[in-house]
Amino acid sequence: MCRPGVSNGLKVFLAVLAPALMLGAVGIPSLAAKEMFNDEAGRLIYSIDDDGTVSMFESSPGIDFTLSVTRGTRAAMQPKVTEVSPGTISAGTSPLLKIKGKNLVGATVKWSSPGIEMGPHATKPTILEIPLRVAPNVQPGEVTFQVTTPIGSAKASLTITEMQIGLNSHIPAGRESDKRQTIPITAPSSCPAGMIGVAAESGGFCIEIERSLSGDIRKAEKACAMTGKRLCQAHEWQHACEQARSGGLALKSIIGDWEWTGSYAKRDVGAPNTDMSEDLTSVLLGKSDCQTQYPYPSWRSGPFPGRCCK
Repeated sequence: MCRPGVSNGLKVFLAVLAPALMLGAVGIPSLAAKEMFNDEAGRLIYSIDDDGTVSMFESSPGIDFTLSVTRGTRAAMQPKVTEVSPGTISAGTSPLLKIKGKNLVGATVKWSSPGIEMGPHATKPTILEIPLRVAPNVQPGEVTFQVTTPIGSAKASLTITEMQIGLNSHIPAGRESDKRQTIPITAPSSCPAGMIGVAAESGGFCIEIERSLSGDIRKAEKACAMTGKRLCQAHEWQHACEQARSGGLALKSIIGDWEWTGSYAKRDVGAPNTDMSEDLTSVLLGKSDCQTQYPYPSWRSGPFPGRCCK
């Protein structure tokens, strides 16, 4: 039978030993590692041993707890990009970019074209999900980007298309008939929680039942992108609004305040302007009816509410 003092001492010893064993089990390197690399939060993401073996550490977001360790030679641990989705993005939109590949922990992304901003995102071993905001004046064409980690880098690309202005911005010029043949007009069979399906000739979509955000246009776009959604296009919002007003959709607070949409309109200016972004306005809807638009300068912030589509 153990004495109380011995029992308490053993408990303290085990309490200290258990975390150490846990850290060892997931592969925290010894202090003899030749090189060690930390992220901005100070968490270890890579180490290189004397024999050249590279260890990549995936940590739990927000806390210093290692979820997985991947090891290999420096050549094998180079970052790789295998898939980019979506592969085509329209200027003036805010999509959620998904970069799939290998060895992506701690990766940073640098673009070959100005006007592409990235929102907050986490890095995981096989995927990066990055909220983007593509400026309206980004030139159409192929845009390359470089994914870099402390171990190496990889290049990939996607295509930027011209910004589509107006309510039919979802249909590229010259492709109207093709789009009508391929886009399903029925409501999606399932939508994420808090959303409802909408049938439309321009293509079925999901829309949030209630307003879920408030702030300026960039905050609104990022809020949607962070959950894998997007701001509703003006034609989508109007269509959903009309159905709600007729009792066909159970949307809340659809009329009464201006709401952000993901559409832009051309501002009527008297003289040409070299900065296209200053000639554009964001389209707000919903103050008193389903159709009246409020063209709001895209460069101004504004505390308007909004809801997302998918």
